[in-house]
Amino acid sequence: MKTPDTTKAVSSATRQGAQIIGPGGLPAKLNTVTAEVLARLLNYERLTSLDAVFEASTTRLSAVAHYLARQYGWEIEAVDKAAGCRDGRVAWVAEYFLDPEIVARAMATGAGDWCAKVRAARRARSAHAAQAQRDAERANAARKTRRHHPGQQGLFEAGF
Repeated sequence: MKTPDTTKAVSSATRQGAQIIGPGGLPAKLNTVTAEVLARLLNYERLTSLDAVFEASTTRLSAVAHYLARQYGWEIEAVDKAAGCRDGRVAWVAEYFLDPEIVARAMATGAGDWCAKVRAARRARSAHAAQAQRDAERANAARKTRRHHPGQQGLFEAGF
């Protein structure tokens, strides 16, 4: 762990427009992955990276958890959890959660209303999902027109 550099000023969550409640700050932007992950954790959910892919549309749950801890002051806990894989392995994944006492304190200071606003903002954003998929398909199609080195192949194209 790095030692904090006390010689330079670090912007606080309040300068970023966050609302401060008991145990941590609440992001000002409500329609973000960061806000959704925090809202889910404040709902006593325990999230793994795979949960985050399907529930919050992110593959970067650990980065979001770290950001919430560093920028907003949330004490997010993580434990290793065994997960059975389709290929017959057992993989260990991190499961993130907030201590129930922290959640209770946050809810007592108004986090419930914020969570409801986050859910509404994320629902409104997901209304644009079909257009985002079309935009992504166009972007990917444009990339296919780029020329690649003739010897470059995909990992599984060589018959592995």
